[in-house]
Amino acid sequence: MSHPARSSKFRRLRRVLLATLLGIVVVLGTSAAVLLTPSPVEEAEVAAVRADPALRVVENDGYLALLPAEGSTGTGMIFYPGARTVAEAYLPSWAPIVKATGMAVYLAEMPFGFASLRDDAAGDIIAAEPSVGSWWIGGHSLGGITAARYADDHQDFEGLLLWAAFPEEEVVLVDIPGLEVLAVTGSRDEIVPTEVVRERLEQAGIPSDVVEIDGMEHSQFGSYRSIFGDGDPTISDAAARQSLAEATSGFLSSAR
Repeated sequence: MSHPARSSKFRRLRRVLLATLLGIVVVLGTSAAVLLTPSPVEEAEVAAVRADPALRVVENDGYLALLPAEGSTGTGMIFYPGARTVAEAYLPSWAPIVKATGMAVYLAEMPFGFASLRDDAAGDIIAAEPSVGSWWIGGHSLGGITAARYADDHQDFEGLLLWAAFPEEEVVLVDIPGLEVLAVTGSRDEIVPTEVVRERLEQAGIPSDVVEIDGMEHSQFGSYRSIFGDGDPTISDAAARQSLAEATSGFLSSAR
């Protein structure tokens, strides 16, 4: 025969445990939902690119194409977005570069905004764009890390572009002859500091240009509102993107 006081105490304990477990599940579910929801884009800036008569934005299965209205040079850039960031968020960053270089840019769309979940997106884009004669690959943050790994495994790219990104330790780009590499960093970036990028590129064993933009932080490489502590910028988003465009356009024009 069970003791009434003990049974009541057990029921209370069970209710407390169930409530605690439910609370943990709710917290974990909410956290997962936040992490798997891409950062919102700056709609006005994206709309301005779509309305620009000098450019064409084409929606494709799995990627966005940003093209010069008068036709491209035949060189394509495949670009992987940063974590929790959609392809569209990079239209304002790439728009002045496309106009300056005539290069076609293909912005890969990633599941939940994570490039590591679709690291082979470049292969799909190349297969879908047979008219492109030569290819570059690049990305921002996690997207750049993923792009570097893809370039290491598929050595048919003219160059690699890293925006606030670096190669992983197992990536050794020295095995790719003639590969051009540009890394652009921000001096106020608290997620991917410039010194980390320089160190990893040296370890990767290939000569590369590293351009640090004074006052720029991590999320200013795109046009989105980040929930992370990306840094404390001392320049405006417009100024950061202008410097980014100048550094990237200058390198791409001289490398091709």
